[in-house]
Order: sequence, then structure tokens, then C-alpha cells
Amino acid sequence: MSKITLVSRNFPPLTGGMERLVFELYQNLVRNHNVALLGPGGCNEYVNPTAPVRSTAVSPTLIFLLFTLFKGLFLHRSNNRPDIVIGGSGLVGPIVVALAKFAGAKTILLLHGLDIIADSRLYQWFFIPLLKQATLLICNSTITARLAIACGVDEQDIVIVHPGVAVQNDVISQLQAKRLQGLEGKSILLSVGRLIPRKGLAEFIDKTFSKLAAEDPNLIFVIAGTEASSALNKSGNSVLANINEAISKHSLAGQIQLLGYVDDAEVSTLYSAADVFVFPLIETQGDVEGFGMVAIEAASHGTPTVAFDCGGVSDAVVNGKNGILVAPGDYAKFGKATLQLLRSDSRDQARDFAGEFSWENYGIQVERYIEKVLN
Repeated sequence: MSKITLVSRNFPPLTGGMERLVFELYQNLVRNHNVALLGPGGCNEYVNPTAPVRSTAVSPTLIFLLFTLFKGLFLHRSNNRPDIVIGGSGLVGPIVVALAKFAGAKTILLLHGLDIIADSRLYQWFFIPLLKQATLLICNSTITARLAIACGVDEQDIVIVHPGVAVQNDVISQLQAKRLQGLEGKSILLSVGRLIPRKGLAEFIDKTFSKLAAEDPNLIFVIAGTEASSALNKSGNSVLANINEAISKHSLAGQIQLLGYVDDAEVSTLYSAADVFVFPLIETQGDVEGFGMVAIEAASHGTPTVAFDCGGVSDAVVNGKNGILVAPGDYAKFGKATLQLLRSDSRDQARDFAGEFSWENYGIQVERYIEKVLN
């Protein structure tokens, strides 16, 4: 068995798509390799008690990076050196490169999109050039790969492996889910995720949902998610404030539900209850939708997606399989596509598509590239 050190700030107990991805990667790696983990404080509670783990508080970020580097160097002393060092994101690139050079190991970095275009001069000056020193970069989508190439990374050092989703074997029926949400007899549009500018929710409510709702009083838009601390637009208003302004402008309080934080169990119920998942992304300076995992999660529950074709969403939504892609900014066509899916019966087709994105498949693909790097 080969020795691997996995370095990541994105790991439980932190939550989010990247954290889930790195955790699933760890679960797959330990089946075939001896894996040491350098992660955030509390990560030891999510791994085997006998596994080698070194944790560091995630804030401030610079302290996390420095302490993680020192702990990694100490871990890799004498004969405890890895064959390969894997980084969970571009953020830990400097640590991965340094530890690999110290241990004489190969390197793999997972890239997600935002960790390439992060709006920081220091990051762009110091972190990005180190990407070129990795043995292999595993990108989560076509757009992320393009961003890496634009930074000067050799295309031959890049592969694309799409994130996975949990296979849903015990999904409740749509009717049951609607009853649990108190929305029986309603047509439900759904959005799940952090309330940040690039999600385009206020714009969607103003330009599309307001028109759809006027035609159908039984149409409900459910928004699950909390506002990120950085979720400000150019005017300085919060995203939530802009959403509420759009709701007030069109008198939509009775047809829009703002749920705030919901746990995984309720998110699953919402996916099952929804008729259409909406992803009205807008292009935002210094931000990008690296993949669009929520569209695959929705599909795994049978819910198709309408999305603007921005960022990595085109890897997660395929016309005729799990939804409809619309040219960015065409809100009229977005509305027509939403109505088309509301009237269609494509839930089984969406589930079949999501089946291609299991975590098992993700692990198999990554394992194949690990073997290639080591050999």
C-alpha cells in the first residue's frame, strides 16, 4: 500500500460542497492506501481513531497554513514520508509543494474554480504560480480546467473529474415530500445554497418569477440557504436585502418562502418536493460557479434544473437529460424553460443522469490517476 498525505482546510467539521468532496475522497483513499490527514480543527472526529491526523484551527488562514506546514514536516520526518501529497484545494498548494519536496513525493491538487480566480493580489502572486509545480491537477469541471490553463498550467498536467453525489435509494415520493412541507397541490421552484451575488436570486425574482407567479397563484418559490458574510453587491446591500426588496416590489410574500438554514434531511425532502430546481446564475467579478453540484443533487431526487449557462454548470446540467440550459441573461427564455419543465415528466430521466455522478465513480477515477502519477 502506498503512503498518502491529504492536506485540506476543507474537511468536516466544516460544511459545504468542497468539504463533502474532500471527505468522500478521504473515505475512498483509506480503502487502498495508508493515509495521513492534515486538516482543520476537529477533523479527527471524522476519521478512524488510529489514523494519523494533525489538525489546526482554520482561522486566521495564514496561521492555519503555517502551522499545518510545520506539523506536516514533523509528521514526515525519518521513515514516515509519503509517496504522494494531495491537496484539497489551491489554497493549500504551497504546503503541498513544500511537503512533497521535503519528502521527495509526487503531488496532486484538487481545483474547484474559485481557488484559481480568488480576488487577492497576494494569492495571485504567490499561490497561483505554485500550481504549475504540481504533478497533476484534478479539476472539477471544464471551466475550472480552462481557468488553470489560462494561468499557464500545461494542459497535459490537467484532468477533469466531476464531483459525486450520494446515491438516493430511499427517496420519498414527491407527493409525500410536498405534504411534509405543507405544500400539497402547489408547483414548487427551489433554490438551495448560500445567498451570494452570483446566484442571481433577486434578479430572477424581479425579472422571471414575478411574471410566472402572476400567471399561476399556486406557484411557490422556496429558497433554502443563509447569507454569506461577503454577500454584498456593488451598492453595498446584502443579497438577502435585495431578495426581500424584490419580494416587496412584486407583492410576492405569499409565494416565496425564505427558509434560511436547513439541515441535510430537510434539504433532501425539499429536493424531492420540488418540481423544478432553478439556477439563475449571473457572471460576477472574482467569483465563479466551479461545477454546480446542487443540480446533480436535485437530479438524484428526480428534480430537473433550469440554469443559465455560466461557469461549470454546463458540466452539471445537460439539455434533455436533467434539465435545460439557457443563454446567460435571457430571463424570458428562462421563464419559458421553467414552464416547459413544470409541464414535463422527466423525473426518472433526471435520476438516471445523476447515477453517473456517484461518489464511488469519483473514487474510481481519482484512484486511476493516483496510480498513473505513482507509476
